[in-house]
Amino acid sequence: MQVNLLQIHVEESPEANIEKVINLTKGIKNQLIILPELFTTGFNYDHVRKHVKSQPELLKKLPVSNTYIGSIARQVDNSIYNSFFVKKGDNLEFIYEKIHLFPLMDEHIHFKSGNNTKIFEIDNFKCGCAICFDLRFPELFRQYFLNSVEVVFIPMQWPHSRIKQMIPLATARAIENQCYVVVCNAVGNIWGTYFGGNSMVISPTGELLVSAKENADKIYSTILKKDVINDFRQAMPIAKCLKLL
Repeated sequence: MQVNLLQIHVEESPEANIEKVINLTKGIKNQLIILPELFTTGFNYDHVRKHVKSQPELLKKLPVSNTYIGSIARQVDNSIYNSFFVKKGDNLEFIYEKIHLFPLMDEHIHFKSGNNTKIFEIDNFKCGCAICFDLRFPELFRQYFLNSVEVVFIPMQWPHSRIKQMIPLATARAIENQCYVVVCNAVGNIWGTYFGGNSMVISPTGELLVSAKENADKIYSTILKKDVINDFRQAMPIAKCLKLL
């Protein structure tokens, strides 16, 4: 399966961000495109509240020729969630609501936490997802491992000041759960916070397959291979040895 990371600088206008994604992916067909966390609005809560009701409809403007995944702010009843979506063709599905909300950006004040996960399939790969701050909580990823998930997608807006923590955390999640970890971060100064980019794909053995570094508005691609997962899980039988205390 080919994965394409679209590391962008998030603009103020949600419509401008959608148009940016359309323009940057117009030369790609029948591919999987991974987008950052809250890629339409960023973390300005007044801005989010102003635009939140229009976000699902806005996603429908993305081309039907590709599969797009990422996260947006989404209102359900009277609550706002940080929601992971999969848009394949005309079908738009919200898979997951971010569980661990980031207190340093007051996310827990403005958004409601999710409370469950869902495993989904893309190109015959068994997939899970997390969003940004979730990366720091290995218990979530272990649940995916126990359900034989092969790829975990993580849209992010991870600040530049903590990039040196993000990279080893993502690598650890990949190695300990013997799966691919696919990170797509935002980059640049967005609503007064500088985000660090370094979107990347980590193999089950901890190899860095691709890194976007701090480049904005570019696509970075690599291929995920099932035999890499299967071979490592057979050679290092973590699942058989695992003891839950």
